[in-house]
Amino acid sequence: MTNKLERAYLLLGLAYGALGMGLGIVMAASHNHGQAVTHAHLLLVGFLLSVIYALIHRLWLPSPSVWMSRVQFGAHHLGVILMVIGLFLLYGGYVPGERIEPVLSSSSILVLTALVLMMVLLLKKPRSTVPDTV
Repeated sequence: MTNKLERAYLLLGLAYGALGMGLGIVMAASHNHGQAVTHAHLLLVGFLLSVIYALIHRLWLPSPSVWMSRVQFGAHHLGVILMVIGLFLLYGGYVPGERIEPVLSSSSILVLTALVLMMVLLLKKPRSTVPDTV
């Protein structure tokens, strides 16, 4: 199970990274940096945090709780997708802030919930009798 999750985290993280870099290239080429916040969130919350979660699964969670891992995975990616879409609509001027705020606040709470769940997964991990190296 964990190999599938770490691979899914890594692949989705790389996809978010490609989207974020693509958005950055479009902004640079057009000299319109209105989506800088969306670009930053794609790269930090989407790419970086997903890759960190993949590494956590690989290095520290050899057999995590299956249901909690799935909930954590779903919360993170649903949160990222809603957040990026909401920010794109807001900073692109497509939807006013007061209309998109519920989506943005909900997505932020989902991403935070996923982070807390990852902490719980790590805290629930049984301690090894062999000390960690490094």
